[in-house]
Amino acid sequence: MNYCGIAVGYERQQLCRVEEMRTDDPPIRLRATFYEPGSPAEVVQEIASLGDVVVAIGAPQGEPIEGRELRVCDAALRRRGVAPRPVVEAGLALYDALEDLNVFLPDAALDADVGSDGEQERVVEEGMFREAALFEVNVDAVFCALQGRRMPARRHPLGVLTRIDELTEDRVEDPGGDLWSRRIEEIEAAAAALCAHRYAVGHAAWLGDPEEGVVVMPGSRPPGVFSSEGVIPRVPRSRLGAAGRAESAPAPAESTVPEPAPDEPAL
Repeated sequence: MNYCGIAVGYERQQLCRVEEMRTDDPPIRLRATFYEPGSPAEVVQEIASLGDVVVAIGAPQGEPIEGRELRVCDAALRRRGVAPRPVVEAGLALYDALEDLNVFLPDAALDADVGSDGEQERVVEEGMFREAALFEVNVDAVFCALQGRRMPARRHPLGVLTRIDELTEDRVEDPGGDLWSRRIEEIEAAAAALCAHRYAVGHAAWLGDPEEGVVVMPGSRPPGVFSSEGVIPRVPRSRLGAAGRAESAPAPAESTVPEPAPDEPAL
């Protein structure tokens, strides 16, 4: 089985594939294969050549239903501290071209606990990948679920470090070198591929409204909020212009009003 993740861009798409490498001693290691960025058509063609696949796409599969500003899954992620991803044409093209894999749209259970805005969350049923081998992820939410807290921004050096460390701890290995040699889009595609593996082995949950699409995250249940505690260490920063203001500020004028004695009222 090939577990594929796609980091979706406006023009070029990044594909990563991971395969299980079973050894005598657990845990299972995942060997990653990174591809050159390409168009949606080129990525789809490559996936079609791989045989049995499970595919996670790092982009929304559609717009919110009429009357909603955000999809339920996007609003739920935002409440948890994860920014929704925008709908892009390349992402929609990937879903359309891979529709034969059957996109994951769970049935809404009659006894489901539904939030005020239609939010639902449930565990992905074991073996679901045999019926639906295509699903949506928000890559930042994948990392947050793996870490159990919010992530530093991908533009922050600590954000890159944390993402690579997480993949390393999850036994994602790069035979072509070191994950530190990879671009951030490749790291995100690897995280999506890791989520495809978790989805296939029955260790994933979904969040949202099945009527408009859901997002899948690794783990048994997403927390109500991803904590930001300890995510970025506090560092000192000087205010711009502080030195100049200190030099140009006039000395305080001496008061002509005498200080009151301890037993006298102030003037």
